[in-house]
Amino acid sequence: QATMTDTTDDPNKKRKLDASSLSQIEEKHLNWTSIQGHCLTGGGRAEQLYTADRGFAFDNSELPHFHLLRGDTHTVFGTWKSTLSPASLVTGAWNRPLFCGGWHHTTDQDERVYNLQSHNLFVDLRIPRTREQVICQATSLDDLTPRQLRLYARQHVFAGFSVPSQEERQNLCTRHHCIDWNFVGHGRPRPNKWWIHMNEDQSQWKESSYATDERGQYYYFERWERRQNSLPNGPRLALRKSSSEQRDGIFVLVGDHFNYVLARQLTGEEKDYGQASLVGLVDAAVEANDLETAKAFLSIEAGHGTLSGEWNLDCAIPPWNEGTQLSWDRSSLRVVGDSLTDSKLVWGGKSWDIMDCSFESADE
Repeated sequence: QATMTDTTDDPNKKRKLDASSLSQIEEKHLNWTSIQGHCLTGGGRAEQLYTADRGFAFDNSELPHFHLLRGDTHTVFGTWKSTLSPASLVTGAWNRPLFCGGWHHTTDQDERVYNLQSHNLFVDLRIPRTREQVICQATSLDDLTPRQLRLYARQHVFAGFSVPSQEERQNLCTRHHCIDWNFVGHGRPRPNKWWIHMNEDQSQWKESSYATDERGQYYYFERWERRQNSLPNGPRLALRKSSSEQRDGIFVLVGDHFNYVLARQLTGEEKDYGQASLVGLVDAAVEANDLETAKAFLSIEAGHGTLSGEWNLDCAIPPWNEGTQLSWDRSSLRVVGDSLTDSKLVWGGKSWDIMDCSFESADE
């Protein structure tokens, strides 16, 4: 009697199926950054739509990397801290359930997003869920193969200062970046400026493109959902590495949540491949077998964790950092200054400027 054979019982065929499945996941992962860019630009139309001729004029000083390129973010952010209104409407720790633009969309089933916003500084962390399938068992960048370096480049974090404003009694926000995974020397040609559409209990809001298309529709939008224990009237702290420190960094705590980011460490020996994005640069460097340049540009560190989780990282740019504890102890903390609003925090021997703080005393 003839019987049907289950081909998956054959170990050789199983390995082939597993290899084929992994290859598809890798291709999906490699496309993650381009899909994010497609959504953000409304299918590549942002520069065409965001123009003065169409009623959406902007000054170069509004561009997200304007002050980063000028090298004056510490001075400017310090001035804004004391002169601008707080970004209190969007203060919190936010998840992103939906991101739409250019007839594409992604959800929080596709990426983990932790967007932490204080009254001024923010750290926005975005990790595709496919990463855990394509990069595993590594303990440092040196463990990654050339192809894995390309895969590692497909994630995102950026940080800086959020400036709130209004037009026709509608709320807007413009973000200025001082640390940016995607930035490799070429600034974005349009502002990171968007409308804020908040629901009644401030638990959800939509971020909508400042410019609109020919039908008056926003060319992209993101829906944000407040994470538990991150109310704007709860504990809040925002720190930035002082200008005297060699490596820039930002730490934001809102309620139970914290995000941090440390800037990439470049030696000056890295090669310039004429690319406008990190992904393009890493791909070019890997193709040229210049792994040192690739790893240097991938040296940004960032992560998210919770106080209730004993300061352990549950999401991080280096996956090998997940599950580890943010390194600090009370004895390594020291406040220098007369008042918290104008003080510095010495943390582990490094000086941090206190940019936003809800606490009334150093002991608290």
